[in-house]
Amino acid sequence: MTAVAALGAESRFPQRKANVLVAAMRLQQAPMIIALVVVVVFFQLATGFFLRPQNISNLLVETVPLALIAIASAIMILMGEIDLSLGSVAGFTAALGVASMAHLGWSWEAGLLVFVVSGIAAGALQGLIVVVGRIRSFVLTLAGYLVFYGVQLALLGPSSRIPMPTSPLSNLAFAKLPLWAALTVVALLAAILAYQAVSRWRHRAERPSRLALRLLVPVAALVAGVCAALYVEESGGFPLQFAILVILILVFSFVLSRTVGGRHLYAVGGNPRAARENGIRTGLVRWTGFLVAGGLAGLAGLALATYTSGADSTTGTGSLLLSGIGAAVIGGISLLGGRGSVWGAFCGAILLAAVQNGLNLMALANYLIYIVQGLVVLGALLLDANIRRKLVTQ
Repeated sequence: MTAVAALGAESRFPQRKANVLVAAMRLQQAPMIIALVVVVVFFQLATGFFLRPQNISNLLVETVPLALIAIASAIMILMGEIDLSLGSVAGFTAALGVASMAHLGWSWEAGLLVFVVSGIAAGALQGLIVVVGRIRSFVLTLAGYLVFYGVQLALLGPSSRIPMPTSPLSNLAFAKLPLWAALTVVALLAAILAYQAVSRWRHRAERPSRLALRLLVPVAALVAGVCAALYVEESGGFPLQFAILVILILVFSFVLSRTVGGRHLYAVGGNPRAARENGIRTGLVRWTGFLVAGGLAGLAGLALATYTSGADSTTGTGSLLLSGIGAAVIGGISLLGGRGSVWGAFCGAILLAAVQNGLNLMALANYLIYIVQGLVVLGALLLDANIRRKLVTQ
């Protein structure tokens, strides 16, 4: 297998004549969409208010930190690595960022830089040790998980909590976009997805009828986005934090699928030896991946701190890391590396966040919440495997 073959950004099924349903099911996000519809219908019937505008707005905000960790995990897995420290890095950056504003009196602009730069620094340091020291990322980041959590506790001090000072940054989780801005973001998303669909259609020289199938995703995204923006307007508007998340995903999707660096990352994850033989600097690619994942963990720490109005000993802990990895996997990211997309991780994060939100509305015991979340992940994986097995045998 050559690096050219490994540069394929998405897993593909053999080209066969297929009807519209089969073509739609070829989408990597199809299992999550099906599972999400089932989850939404179930919780609406069980609670009666899951689909209320205020709860949908809350759900979108709650999705942000999980989605950021899921995207970071997806980047790591795509290049054949694993990072077990992402949750504790998010907690560490939250504690450091809040402490810089609360204890040192720094401005919110400086505090924002602390969140991002400290996450990047944590990822860069771990990546350097992995690349130069030739240590397996699984083992190194397990040590990093313990170290960063220990530093987080040290920063928090005896009270184990630091409240975030009042500033524009502290209100980020609850800031809303005006309707025109939300619709602009939705239109931008749909336009970029449509452009990508047309580009793939032209690149593969497919027949005209295939273009309509490829445009299903951008059209669906446009309709769903407009409906969501209009629906949550009743609760005050579309969450700014979620809109920023969508823009970030657009950027990462473009970088991974349309730039040389992104194709190199897929190549390193798909076949590291072939990538080296074709002149790709695999060490630099891996180090950059760690750096970017750390920066995303820092943004997740910011999202957590603004949502809880501070940092404490539970920030970044619990099921955040494992849910992030689970969201990436059920979103179609291959654990073998080199296959998948950040959109899949995003869809997986929405699914798991919806489950968490619905279970909280039902006021279930914590142990039942963990059990149900695990079963949902298992069910989504089985559904995904079954769909893809049937498509391959057609």
